[in-house]
Amino acid sequence: MQQWFLLVQQKNCLLRYESELMISAREVELEDRQRRLQQELRDQMAVEDHLKPEVQLLEEVLVLQELLEVVQQRDSLVAQLEEHRLQDQDLEGVLSQGLGLTWP
Repeated sequence: MQQWFLLVQQKNCLLRYESELMISAREVELEDRQRRLQQELRDQMAVEDHLKPEVQLLEEVLVLQELLEVVQQRDSLVAQLEEHRLQDQDLEGVLSQGLGLTWP
């Protein structure tokens, strides 16, 4: 029975690791997108507003909005990782106490 619990424990560890990798990959994508948007915004802001056509001013606002959305998505991923970490700690504590097991 204990061997079965150990296998379940290992499976759960692998699933958590997979989830962390997927979140990390998404975070890298968002990081890259954020860098590109910041550069685009810097380029657009290099020109004084009174010299820009209205279309360019609107594009600047849209880039800024998208940049804020990307930052919010990254914050959400960080919160999600922290939530998973806390859940894992709780589960580890319950299993360790109840079954006399330790996490690898």
